Amino acid sequence: MGDSLDNAIIDEKTEATSAKADHGSSTASPVNSLNEIVKRSNNPDAVKAKEAIDELRKERAKSVARIKECRRRLLYKENELVAVEKLVKMNQESGKSEEGNRRFGYLKRLKNRLEFRISTEASSLNQEKEIIRKISEINKELNDLGATVRVERKLKLVKGDIEMLKGEIAKLDPEIAEMDRKLDDMYIGLRKVLGLTRSAAPQQQKPRRPRMRDKDRAQEMPEINLQDIAVISKK
Repeated sequence: MGDSLDNAIIDEKTEATSAKADHGSSTASPVNSLNEIVKRSNNPDAVKAKEAIDELRKERAKSVARIKECRRRLLYKENELVAVEKLVKMNQESGKSEEGNRRFGYLKRLKNRLEFRISTEASSLNQEKEIIRKISEINKELNDLGATVRVERKLKLVKGDIEMLKGEIAKLDPEIAEMDRKLDDMYIGLRKVLGLTRSAAPQQQKPRRPRMRDKDRAQEMPEINLQDIAVISKK
């Protein structure tokens, strides 16, 4: 039974490691699965230990799914950052950036003053029409200048997203490693509860998650070009 338990534990660990590649696909369980071995033992302590293992495996699966999503989003945001930085650099080289920011702020203040004036002061019909005409002209210029301002704001937002995602990945990585360590200890504890010693056969190494090559990462994530950012800046 010791060899069967060794193989069942290896199968269960392998299943948890490779689940990321299956995305929900199911495979047939081995005849002597770990659950069956524990069930046939009629040992309530073993059942309790296996339930604790299953709970921790579920928690680990959630953390693995979350870190995968964070890495996917980080790759997208890093590509987006490159595109936004290109636009900002183009605006700076053309002199639009600094001058546009000053002009944008001035026009916003002027528009607020005119809107306040038309809502609080008694004016003739001709005066009101003139104020409305000026506000309309200001809105048009603000819309033109807004693209430059929005790109610079977008740059700050993207950088903030990248830092947030890196922080979450840095937090999840050691948490997953700690859960792996706990699971190893819990499997050892399960063997002790069942009164078994480890088989003398060489231990099978846990399969490693293959690293995604840069080429594969680039193919998986679409490139963000300047037209994409131009569309974003209009929203």
